[in-house]
Amino acid sequence: MERNLIYPLMQCCVYHYIGRLMGIKFWFIRAVKVFLAVTALLFVIELFKQHSVQEAILFAVTWSLVSTAIFIGSRLYQSRKGIECELCNDIPKPENNNK
Repeated sequence: MERNLIYPLMQCCVYHYIGRLMGIKFWFIRAVKVFLAVTALLFVIELFKQHSVQEAILFAVTWSLVSTAIFIGSRLYQSRKGIECELCNDIPKPENNNK
């Protein structure tokens, strides 16, 4: 009986979707890769714009956190809905047993 009361709350939890869809390790590695790539790109751009190293690091890290959160959040939403991304290609294809 308790499970019936708690289960609908778990369905709204991001942790539940992460664990159910691809695994925490998959999403953590993806988030780290996106964060590092965006940070490096923004850092170099800020240095080309002749900002100081401290300003460039602060800018790059701040906007990398924002963009990574938006990217991972949107991919979680899309993968939950079954929307495929041609660039990411990360949703497993369903097996067709009817040959």
